Amino acid sequence: MLMFEKHLVVVSVFIIFISLFSFPIRSNTISDHEISDQYFTNQLIDEIDTPSIEPGSDSELTITLKNPYPDDMNMKNTTFYISIYWLSYLETDKNISEVEEPPVFDIEEIGVIEEIGNLSSGETIDLEYIIRTSEDTEEGVYSIKFRLDFSIDNENQTMKSRGYFSDEDWEEAKSPEEGINVTELDNLTDFDVSGILPDSTFEVRTPVPRWPQYALGIITAVSGVLAVMFYMQEKYGSFPKLEKAFDNWTSKLEEFRSRFK
Repeated sequence: MLMFEKHLVVVSVFIIFISLFSFPIRSNTISDHEISDQYFTNQLIDEIDTPSIEPGSDSELTITLKNPYPDDMNMKNTTFYISIYWLSYLETDKNISEVEEPPVFDIEEIGVIEEIGNLSSGETIDLEYIIRTSEDTEEGVYSIKFRLDFSIDNENQTMKSRGYFSDEDWEEAKSPEEGINVTELDNLTDFDVSGILPDSTFEVRTPVPRWPQYALGIITAVSGVLAVMFYMQEKYGSFPKLEKAFDNWTSKLEEFRSRFK
């Protein structure tokens, strides 16, 4: 009986061991996710470092692009488009064409086309853009739209951000279960779209002056010191000159108030 139990245990362990290797192992392949799936498109623009610009000055915008697709899925003939398209400030919303002195890139245009070439799986590339403003540039939050064209396995892909679509088309393509239905959005527009990229923004504003903050800090510090000194004088008589000066200023203030009345 004991020998039978030992054999039973050995057989059970062997069956469990074999079963662990009999299940297929899932991996992040294109069969798990479509090329246009948000699982991938949310990683295409890996990082964005957006500036806050004072009117009349320049600042740098940095974007990191990434090929998030699995091994051997190289992005070929990659082209990146970036464009400033909208201004929002308080209750103001304007198309960039309505802004008289809009921010521009260092080529003096509101848009830039960047030829990237090929990106292998997992590869990243940093793109740097200088945004210039004039002293008359309107303050507010400026929206940026992106477009990324590339091919994988000889199939052309076009990814675009929210700014390329009208409010009507965007709302019509919304799905309660899936968010934005890319196929529906593609059918509603006159241009191809394979997936959705995130938009981004940067700010143009005059910095808040720092001197009120510094003045308030000095006043707070002086008030605290005087409060301690008055307490020490009242309790222990440590600062007789301070008490005398305070009495002198108090009498002058009372005299001024009586004259004013």
